Amino acid sequence: SNYNPYIRPNDDQDQQTTVRATLHLIAINDVDELSGTMSTVVYVDVTWKDPRMMWDKADYNNVWQILVPQNLVWKPDLVVTNPVKKVRKIGFDDIMIRYNDNGVALWYTGDYLETSCDIDVTHFPFDRQVCTIVMIPWNYRHRELQLFIVENNIKLDNFTENGEWILYDTAAERVGDGPFEYIYFKLYLERRSSFFIINLFIPVVLLVFLNCMVFLLSADSGERIGYAITCLLAITVYLTLVSDTIPKSSKPISVLTFVLMVLLILSTLICFLTIIGLRFHFRSERKPLPKWLCKLSRILRCKKIRKQFGRIFKSDCRQRRIRSAENQHRSPEPESHPGVSQQTEFSKPIVSIVGSSDGKDASIYRQSFHLGESSEVIYEDCDELPEYELETWKTFAKLFDKYCFILCVSAVIIIGALYFMISSGRLSV
Repeated sequence: SNYNPYIRPNDDQDQQTTVRATLHLIAINDVDELSGTMSTVVYVDVTWKDPRMMWDKADYNNVWQILVPQNLVWKPDLVVTNPVKKVRKIGFDDIMIRYNDNGVALWYTGDYLETSCDIDVTHFPFDRQVCTIVMIPWNYRHRELQLFIVENNIKLDNFTENGEWILYDTAAERVGDGPFEYIYFKLYLERRSSFFIINLFIPVVLLVFLNCMVFLLSADSGERIGYAITCLLAITVYLTLVSDTIPKSSKPISVLTFVLMVLLILSTLICFLTIIGLRFHFRSERKPLPKWLCKLSRILRCKKIRKQFGRIFKSDCRQRRIRSAENQHRSPEPESHPGVSQQTEFSKPIVSIVGSSDGKDASIYRQSFHLGESSEVIYEDCDELPEYELETWKTFAKLFDKYCFILCVSAVIIIGALYFMISSGRLSV
C-alpha cells in the first residue's frame, strides 16, 4: 500500500539504479532507400531489482513469481531516439511485469519500430548498409540510472530472414553522452543482388550486345537502320518497365544508374554509326576515296592485309602473262591498227588498267580499276600497283563496320567490368 511507482527502486535515492537490456530481433519488414527508413519488429528483455517487491515465498504457499500490471509499479521508460514519425515509449499498456521473490523484475516488451537509417546506394545492388536503433532511458540521467547491455549483439533466436536483405552481423554498444546513456543496436545488412542482376543488368547488356550485331548485317539487306532503332527502343522500353526497381535517391546516385545511362547512350551511338557506315557503302564510286582515308585504311589493316592483296595481284599478273604468251604462240598475231583496241574472248569480262608504272597518272587508275566476282584484272606492271587503288568506298565501309563492331563490343565489356570492380570495392568513385 506504500508502494510509489514514481520513485526509483532504491532505498537510497542517491544510488544508481542498474537496468540491463537485451534486444531480440523478430523481423526486418522493409528498408526504404528513398525515405531512409527501416521497419523492424523487436522485443526487449529488461531486468532490474526492486527491493520493495521482495517476499518470503514460504509465507505465500511457495509462490516465487507473480505478474503485476506495469502501470502499478516502477519501470524504466525506454524511448527510441531515431524514429521516423514521433518519439514515444517502447511497448504498450497491457504488458505485465514478472517479479521473482528476490525482487528481480523481468519486463518483456515488444514493438513495431520505424527508425531512420542513412542509406548509401552508390554500389547498388551490391551495397551494404548499417542501420541503428538507438534507445535511451528518457526520464533519468546518468547519475540516477545505469543502462547496461547483457550481450554485445542482438539476439536472433526468433528472427525471420528478409527476402531482399541479408543480416550478416549485429552489434550492441553502450555510449555515454553527457547526462544521458544511449544504447546503439546496429544491424549490418547486405542486399541480395541476384534478382537485380538477372532482371535488370543482364537483359540490358544483352540488348546492347544484340544492338552491336547490326554491324555484321549486310549493308545491301536494307534492314540495318530498322534493326538498330528497334534495339534502341527495346532498351528504352525495358528500362522504363524496370525503373521502379532502381533506387530513386539522388544523394548519392547509384553507379548502376550511370552504367545504364551509358549503355543507352552507346546504343544511340550505334544507330548513328550505322547511318554513317551506310553512307560510306552507298557512296558513288565516281567520287574517289580520298588519299587520307586510303592511308587510314592501310593503318587499320595493319599492313598484313595490304601485303596479302599485293601477293594476290602479283600472282594474277603472272598467270595473265603466261596465258598471253601461250595465246600468242598458238595463234597468229592479228593485225593491229592505231587507235583500235583488240579484245580477246575469255569466259569473264576483262577490265584493263592502263597507266604509267610510276603512278603519276593516278586518275586513270581510279576510273578504270574495278573489283568484282565477274571481272578479272590485267595490269602490265603489277609491282608498281598503287596501294590506294585497292580501296573503294565499299571496302572502306566494311572496314568501318568491322572496327565499329569491335569497339562497341569492347565498350560493353569494359563498362560491365568497371561496374563490377567499383561495386566490389576494388575501385573508388
